[in-house]
Amino acid sequence: FFQAEDGIRDKLVTGVQTCALPISMTVKDAFETAGMRTTSGATEYGQHVPTQDAEPVRRLRAAGAIVFGKTNLPRLAGDWQTANDVFGTTRNPWDTSRVPGGSSGGSAAALASGMSLLELGSDIGGSIRIPAHCCGVVGHKPTQGAVPMRGHIPGRPGSLAPGDLWVAGPMGRSVDDVELVLDVLLHGGLDTAPGSLPTSPDHAARRPRVALHLDDPTCPVGAEVRRLLHAAAEALERAGAVIVEAPIPSLASTHPVYGRLMTAAMADDDALRYARTVIESGRDAGDPSLRYANDVAMTHLEWRTIDEERHRIRALWAEHVFTVVDAVLAPVAPTPAFPHILGGHWSERRLTIDGVERGYSDTMLPWAGLATLPGLPATAVPIGFTTDGLPVGAQVLAARWADRTCFAVARLLEVALGGFVAPPLA
Repeated sequence: FFQAEDGIRDKLVTGVQTCALPISMTVKDAFETAGMRTTSGATEYGQHVPTQDAEPVRRLRAAGAIVFGKTNLPRLAGDWQTANDVFGTTRNPWDTSRVPGGSSGGSAAALASGMSLLELGSDIGGSIRIPAHCCGVVGHKPTQGAVPMRGHIPGRPGSLAPGDLWVAGPMGRSVDDVELVLDVLLHGGLDTAPGSLPTSPDHAARRPRVALHLDDPTCPVGAEVRRLLHAAAEALERAGAVIVEAPIPSLASTHPVYGRLMTAAMADDDALRYARTVIESGRDAGDPSLRYANDVAMTHLEWRTIDEERHRIRALWAEHVFTVVDAVLAPVAPTPAFPHILGGHWSERRLTIDGVERGYSDTMLPWAGLATLPGLPATAVPIGFTTDGLPVGAQVLAARWADRTCFAVARLLEVALGGFVAPPLA
């Protein structure tokens, strides 16, 4: 598999031009696949066999892709580790005591270990980017709305309405492969706007302007990840990028908005039952479980108020950041792959970074929201390894519909730092 990359690229180019994509690939088990069981890691869908493909799967198959298997995820794509009661636990090929990330954790593990050439993932809380970071592969969260989500679980099987914040996107072992799969996903239906993405600026003529947002007091980055991020920024500058300053919205201003919208978007019947139990228990106002419960149970009027804040933040990015820079380099997460934490509700879990105990969602969610809240594209690309040998990635953000600028800057990092490295065989 690892020697086939050039051949993959040739076939993908052919696929975009002639609708022939004779590549075997896997698909995250959140996407409905005609004639293949689609569970989304939930026991209630354990025997669900769709009669038609999710729209992104249909587009891939129409281009000739052969979907030979599905990859594991947490129940209903709702965690940053990958375990469920249908198929069990997926482990990180770099260290099986650690998570591959989530929710597209099976996707990233399959790519890193050589089980699959290409993948279709989905992202709302970093679910493409965090697994790519944890397993040392490439993942792209497209501009929100670029790729239709019809046929994704969650929502319910057969749902037509797209879920808020969700995107479908490609994963692979190189930026080129991921970009070319995105080209396939953009074509073949009526739901995509603008239908094709603008070409990236000629960065050979004008060096890309990149802002750095490598740490934030709202979600401090661990020392090992921070070291690699600074080295990546230096490599990017040596590769021709111009590092400039820009007024990037702080996580303190964006995360509360994003967290509430994401919680509401992910809520299901089980979450509502849990929320009612918590609210009725009379917990302290500062209890994170109560905050989660209130967001699950919010009214539509409350949601509209928060949605207005989202659009104001989106305007800040468009009018004040991307008028100054082409892209932003940021962490994917403050920690590399962490040990499995099975059991218990995720709102009550804890992680330890540099000896400091932190809330699970307050650690894993804020940096993902940097791009998700305003609907920006973001490419996660490998930038190196910790002293313990765990892969680390960075994310490159760009303006809405400027996905190709993400790829152009991520490609500079890939070339400068070596890109994907296969994990050693056990």
